[in-house]
Amino acid sequence: MNEFETILPVFSRFIHILSAILLLGGAFYARRVLTPVLNTLPEDKRMQAAAGAQLRYRTTLFIFVALSLLSGLYNFLQVPHSRQYEMAFGIKILAVLHIYATIILWATSPYGDVEFAGKSKRRLLSISISGILVVLISAYLRSLSMPGF
Repeated sequence: MNEFETILPVFSRFIHILSAILLLGGAFYARRVLTPVLNTLPEDKRMQAAAGAQLRYRTTLFIFVALSLLSGLYNFLQVPHSRQYEMAFGIKILAVLHIYATIILWATSPYGDVEFAGKSKRRLLSISISGILVVLISAYLRSLSMPGF
């Protein structure tokens, strides 16, 4: 096995974990810190600040989505898996697709998660909950792929 065959899987795993951390961390931060602060502003300022925050994060967000998708696919295709692994992986992918769809809706919506006309959105909350579920399933999948577990 040459160096490239050793470095590429490690680098791919690193990129996958890093992009997931930053993607979910950004959503969690926006939910727990940014949204409550924005909701204290007057409605016109709130909408302007929310749109600015979404615009600044949008490109970064799409990069993280693409990196996590590509590196995750590469990591999955590296080794054969058991039926139990594939079943849990399928559930994980459904949660990941929910995260991708919701975060894209959040990033492109003119309202984000701030209150508008007395109504509040819960997109970032659902991303955070699904993210926790994905991390839990990922830990389980890792235990299935490690010898001795």
